[in-house]
This record gives sequence, C-alpha cells and structure tokens, in this order.
Amino acid sequence: MAGGQAVPPIALLLLSLVSGAAAQAVPNRTTLYLHPTDVTDARALWVNPAGLARMKEASVHLDLTVGDPGAGGRLRQVTAGVNSRGFSFGYQRDLLDGGVRGHIYRLGFAGGEQRLAAGVATALYRGAPGSSGTGWDVGIVYDLTPTLTLGAVAANIGHPVVRDSVLRVVYTPGATLRLFNRRAALSADAGITTNGVAGYAFGVVGGIREGTPLPLRLLARLDTDRSLRRLGFAFGLSVGAQDLLGIVATTPGNVARVDAASLYAVSTRRLTR
Repeated sequence: MAGGQAVPPIALLLLSLVSGAAAQAVPNRTTLYLHPTDVTDARALWVNPAGLARMKEASVHLDLTVGDPGAGGRLRQVTAGVNSRGFSFGYQRDLLDGGVRGHIYRLGFAGGEQRLAAGVATALYRGAPGSSGTGWDVGIVYDLTPTLTLGAVAANIGHPVVRDSVLRVVYTPGATLRLFNRRAALSADAGITTNGVAGYAFGVVGGIREGTPLPLRLLARLDTDRSLRRLGFAFGLSVGAQDLLGIVATTPGNVARVDAASLYAVSTRRLTR
C-alpha cells in the first residue's frame, strides 16, 4: 500500500472479491486521470463509488473525448452523470470503428460516517455486439489522518461481457497524500488480480490561484506495468471551483503522440440541512 500505512480491516474484505485478469474494454476516461482516493463528485461513479459520499453535494458531469485529436480526430466517447447526496446515475456512449456503438448505464449509491465512506455501483452493458450482462463495483475510502486517505475498489464483480470479452474482477488499493494546506495531492494505486499486481498508477495534482474566482489545477499521471515500465501518461488543466472546466490529454508510454483528448465540465453545489 502506498504511504506505508496498513489498510483498515474493512478494506481487506474486498480482497476476497478479486479473481482473474482484466479483459480489454473501453475504459471510462475518468479512470485514466483520477484516482480511487481523490474524487468526490459525480465522476466517482466511474472511479470509486465510495467517493460519492465524501461530501454532501449535488453535481453534474459531462465529458467529450476525441481520439487522435487533430485533422483526423473523431468523437470516441461521451459521458454524462449526476450525483445527489450519494445517489448517482451515469451514461457512457462509445463510438467505435465500423459504426459500432456501445452503451453503459451506471447507477451508484454511497454512504459515509465521519472518516469512512463506502459505495456500490452497478453497470449495465448494451449496444456493441457481444456486450451483455451486469457488473458491480464496490469501494471504500478511509481518512487515516486529515491529510492521508486510503481506499480500495473491487471492480467488475459479476464478470460482465463486453464485445465477447469477460471483464474479470480487479482489486485496486490506493492512497492520496495532501500537502501544502491541501493545495497539492500525491496519489498512487495498484491494479491487482489473482495473478498478482498487474500495474501501478502515480499521480500529482497542484492548485494555483486558490481563493480567486478562477483557480487553476494541473494534473499529471503515469501508468506502468508490474515492472514499472511506462504504459501511458495523462496531463490535464482545469479552471474553476464549483463550476469546473478542464481538458485532459493521454499519450502512450513513449509520449510519441496524443492518442486522445477529453474536454469535461463538472458543476458542484454543497448541500446543507
């Protein structure tokens, strides 16, 4: 576990849900730049459903992703979602080659008490040939200290089938350390299957112009295989606080080109009694 801290006993219960290796599928773009221990709005539905209960809030999310951005780029994925007090609904539409369309309908719920939050999400796969079934994600987050958050997700419970590939359960423990009065955050997580560690992800987020009408946040993430060889990078910039507009670009491990870029918007409102 990143941060050198022991996982709370409840997190260890998720380990028994892990079985098999992850099959290839089109991931939701949020999972390529966010971490299971550092997301608190409607995007948590795709990354770690426990994050839906980190704050009492209502939020909406829209994401448009273009593959191979430039003259030959084309829209590849659309994501929309809403969260209110831990109840969340999301929709993902994938536009694949050959006119194939994939649809994912996702419903989540989370609850929390003080430093601990837990959540569950279910996904219904439809559209693309060979796609059927329902999968489940279960996640938790735990604030070990005011600056250190631990968490874990068990994804694809139920082994849904996507384009004739069975999505097997993947267990992802992680940690986020917040620095400089929460102006920066360091995150790390690992994807684990029955064959052991499949890969790692490391990320950093930093804020500037905090307290101004238009604060800026920069992010960078590195994904590696189990031997720490580079598999991909993500770089992003966002503007705003309650109403957030951002862009994220991803590249393969050799950083030879940008393979996809996402423009996203998130609007969040804190809820009070």
